[in-house]
Amino acid sequence: MGMVQRMPAGVIRRNVAGLDAYGGCLAAMSSHGQDLDALDDDELLDGLGDLTPRERRRRLAVYQRRVRDQIAEEQEMAWLRARIKGYVED
Repeated sequence: MGMVQRMPAGVIRRNVAGLDAYGGCLAAMSSHGQDLDALDDDELLDGLGDLTPRERRRRLAVYQRRVRDQIAEEQEMAWLRARIKGYVED
């Protein structure tokens, strides 16, 4: 019987994040062919109540992905700072 190899949690998170980003890129086009990634947050969320439920979900998904990406970047920077600080102190 073969042994199951476990992947570190960071590798799994990165792979899942990559799939999320890929799916987000596919979903980023609005029904009118407008590239939602090209809009800033204000433009993306402007008039949200006047949109169809489907378009609203798309725009909120793009915004959610942006927030998730920003949080992940901040966490990675904090992790790198901690590693650098530990390296310098050694």
